[in-house]
Amino acid sequence: MKFIIFIISLMLIFQPLAQAATGAGTKSFTFLRIPVGARSGAMSNAFYGLSNDETASFFNPAGLAKFREKKISFTYMNYLVGYNGGSTSFTFPLTQNSTMAIFAKFMGVAGIDKTDINLDTGELIDLGETFGSYDVLLGLSYGTGVSEILDFGINLKFLSETIDEYSSQAAAADIAIIHQTPNPNLKVGIAAKNLGKQITKFDNKEEDLPITFAGAFSYKIPEGYFNVDVIKPLDQDVYVNIGIEKLAYKNLILRAGYKSNAADWQVGSDIDFLSGISTGFGFNWRDFDFSYAINSYGELGFIHQLSVSRNL
Repeated sequence: MKFIIFIISLMLIFQPLAQAATGAGTKSFTFLRIPVGARSGAMSNAFYGLSNDETASFFNPAGLAKFREKKISFTYMNYLVGYNGGSTSFTFPLTQNSTMAIFAKFMGVAGIDKTDINLDTGELIDLGETFGSYDVLLGLSYGTGVSEILDFGINLKFLSETIDEYSSQAAAADIAIIHQTPNPNLKVGIAAKNLGKQITKFDNKEEDLPITFAGAFSYKIPEGYFNVDVIKPLDQDVYVNIGIEKLAYKNLILRAGYKSNAADWQVGSDIDFLSGISTGFGFNWRDFDFSYAINSYGELGFIHQLSVSRNL
């Protein structure tokens, strides 16, 4: 009962922020919509119901409650249109029932051409200069077991976004739970992401954060998992991520997934059918885990991710 009261209190605290985000206005810090992690990426980021590794902070921090390893991880992402980025996390158990993590994420691109517009003709004017765009997330994560069937997690995040000489900062939080159902193979996860507020503005207009809600389940299959996430950004339509992971041979794990909003990236090309599909693999060697993922955005291109983690 105390936990239920606590969750209701958190929802009441963050309700004004959520309501503000549904109004008109431009969303800032949109790099928060880009998930990181090669394991989850190979499963089309269907990970909110599972979140059982060192990348749980980027999805459902409640997953840290059952994570008992002291571990460090790094991910490199080769994103679209010249953007590159990555992430790192360091997990450390506090008790037999709780774990904390420090995590960070970076996205950026340089060498974007500066242009102006001719108000009379509408033509773009090349100014002969370039600029960059850089996004940074720094966070602290905590997951703890509330009962044998319920885990709770929270993230506190500092965000910074820079475009040319302009910059903005924000503070945000994620709250989440994972519930072990009466079926021992089935877990359900719920998360509210990016609940926060802009601290400093690009100009005089305050912009909303990309608040997102997720409901998910993870079903344990023989030597693997089948995951389904239902995602609802406040400013976008609902979409579904589906992912599967299965041990193929000894230490080799194969993964695949699909995003239901694949039509958003279809432009009538011959490779439209690849939109939304993801795949990848993972293997471990001694104290190291390696994962690779490729996600297709059709004609827009492919996202590649490589993750390496090590037990400490």
